[in-house]
Amino acid sequence: MNPPVHRLPRAVLDELAAGRGGPDAVDRLRSAQRSKTLLLVRALVLLARESGHPDRAAVEAAYDVLASLRPDERAAALGHPPVAAWAFGTASLLHRGDRSAYPGLLAAVAVAAAVRSGIDADLDVPLAPGAPGHLDLPGLGTVLIPARATRARVRCAGGRAQVRCAGERIEIGDGPPGDRRWLPVPRLRLARDGLPLSLLLDTRTWRHVPGVGDGHRAGGVTDPRRWRHRLDAAWRILVDDHRPVAEEVSGALRALLPIAPPPAGTRSGTFHHAFGSVAMSLPPDGRSAAVTLAHEIQHLKLAALADLFALVEPGPPEFRYAPWRPDPRPLEGLLHGVYAHLGVAGFWRRQRQVTRSRAERHRAEVEFVRWTRAAGDTARVLAERRRLTPVGRRLVDGMVGVLDGWAGEPVTPEAAAEATRLLDAHRARWERAPARVR
Repeated sequence: MNPPVHRLPRAVLDELAAGRGGPDAVDRLRSAQRSKTLLLVRALVLLARESGHPDRAAVEAAYDVLASLRPDERAAALGHPPVAAWAFGTASLLHRGDRSAYPGLLAAVAVAAAVRSGIDADLDVPLAPGAPGHLDLPGLGTVLIPARATRARVRCAGGRAQVRCAGERIEIGDGPPGDRRWLPVPRLRLARDGLPLSLLLDTRTWRHVPGVGDGHRAGGVTDPRRWRHRLDAAWRILVDDHRPVAEEVSGALRALLPIAPPPAGTRSGTFHHAFGSVAMSLPPDGRSAAVTLAHEIQHLKLAALADLFALVEPGPPEFRYAPWRPDPRPLEGLLHGVYAHLGVAGFWRRQRQVTRSRAERHRAEVEFVRWTRAAGDTARVLAERRRLTPVGRRLVDGMVGVLDGWAGEPVTPEAAAEATRLLDAHRARWERAPARVR
């Protein structure tokens, strides 16, 4: 399992700097992320062996099964976003000698891959101590087993598997459940105008990711029907009116993690080491879901780019005002915020051109002006920082160029005035905040 060498042409970097990139950039970033995860898995196998971890034999056997797969089958197994995040966190814990690490999940990953590919495999799967009564097969499903069980034996053949543990036998497969103890992961499949979006609604694998766990899922809406309703509407908006964004989302996103909503509004996020996933609370409508995806795809691209190139040189902490946060942000956080809100401003720029309602057009103009100014002002602050690397500076200069061009586009005086009021109100709240917050 040797990862390839990755290169990013300057033309692709410049497209990314403009907030775009398209399917070509997404494919390049995804390929690099797969190599990163493969290296992390190799590292955790070696660390488990060197540390004498009790699950080392199961981990090594799982690695051999994964190595026997075709490259595309292996990439699908290790590219499942929570698996990638687990690999990073687990390798880090093993490197520190932390005995809470759970490298045994690699055996469950290998089982899921064997079922999908239809190969024969016979694997010992150590169970996670923090999830008694559950055998999670990442991206495939969960087997409900006796809570006293600590290990399971799984035999795979012909796209099916038999789980044996604590005296019970449970048949599973990559399809409709035949046993009530088998809970497949729901998948949302959307398509419009030839462009698909396929997302696994996987909430269970995340409990094995160090630093994430159950708290990030508590209270989230997991009903696939409600998500399908929201995302159907969002996908229609993105494909019809924001096709370049939809193409990136289609190529990049593979998993959705429902999370609990805040007291007001919605929240969303991405995980740096889980390329291809987005976490969000259930949006109130399709447009909110669409702008959230336009926002989060930017974070996803920038996180993957930052794995390929350093964007900010190491140095003493520098915190600056961010027009979208109540707290000051470090330079790396500012960079992410600007890039994400470049995507938000672009969304509203296109939206104001396609909406028919006068009220909706006014709102789109207000949001366009607000986030263009916010991102542009912050990008110019970043441009003055000496700690930007050459790649980081090229990225910031590209964003400044795009945002300056948008700032010169005509808008109604009413929209400009309301955007100014919103920006000034945010700054005033920040200035009034206690010194400890700033």
